[in-house]
Amino acid sequence: GLIVANDVDNSRCYLLVHQALKRMPTSNCIVINENAAFLPNLLIDKETSEPLLFDRVLCDVICSGDGTFRKSPDMWQSWNPVKGLGLHKLQINIAQRAVQLLA
Repeated sequence: GLIVANDVDNSRCYLLVHQALKRMPTSNCIVINENAAFLPNLLIDKETSEPLLFDRVLCDVICSGDGTFRKSPDMWQSWNPVKGLGLHKLQINIAQRAVQLLA
């Protein structure tokens, strides 16, 4: 099998490569740095343009962070519903792209 780990944030990709893979070394993991909503097709074969499809896709999508209010009560002062709702379209776009990548 093959694991493709993606993050739009360069520093998180660096952590994936240098920390996670040190704890769990594997030769079948690729780390890429793309916007998940517009993840390009990976090709199995250039000649046939056959796309690589996946058995499973796990999305850890961007969030407003409002789940951390217990730990950071000061966040309530700057919170408003628009922050969470503003991310909804991006979350849906990421989920739709994930479905397209399923075999």
